[in-house]
Amino acid sequence: MIVRAVVVLLMLSAALSSVAHAQSTLDAGVKPELRIDVITARSATVLQAGGGVEIPAGYYARVGIIGAVGAPVSSGERSVNGRLDVIGRFLFDPFREHAWGISAGAGVSLRAAQHDRVRPYLATVFDVEGPRGGNGISPAFQVGLGGGVRVGAALRWSGRVTR
Repeated sequence: MIVRAVVVLLMLSAALSSVAHAQSTLDAGVKPELRIDVITARSATVLQAGGGVEIPAGYYARVGIIGAVGAPVSSGERSVNGRLDVIGRFLFDPFREHAWGISAGAGVSLRAAQHDRVRPYLATVFDVEGPRGGNGISPAFQVGLGGGVRVGAALRWSGRVTR
């Protein structure tokens, strides 16, 4: 099951890389993101890998649509789970005036596990995004709440002068 998740992530990565390459000279537009998250709740701790897009909603806002799959790491259970997040973030430094920028946001997280129904959660996040590398990718780190405590790391493609 973990192997399937890794294969899906690699295929998604290849697809997102081709989209990013096509948009690498543009500062506006939809940008891909790859991420890995740990979500800890009362019932289990899950590790998920995923990807999606960041859509500009003005200078100071981005709407992220992220899908992820993973498995529990604390309970010893062998099952697959997943989530779909739609989260709006407010950027405090959208024009890269500083090497590191922060953002805060909220949205909805739909979580699904084998043999269970889909459960919606309110999600709140706080991000720190690093400097853009020569390849157009910025590292980002996120903490938040949404179906448990979330801690994650991401690679975001971004423009030269915008986050």
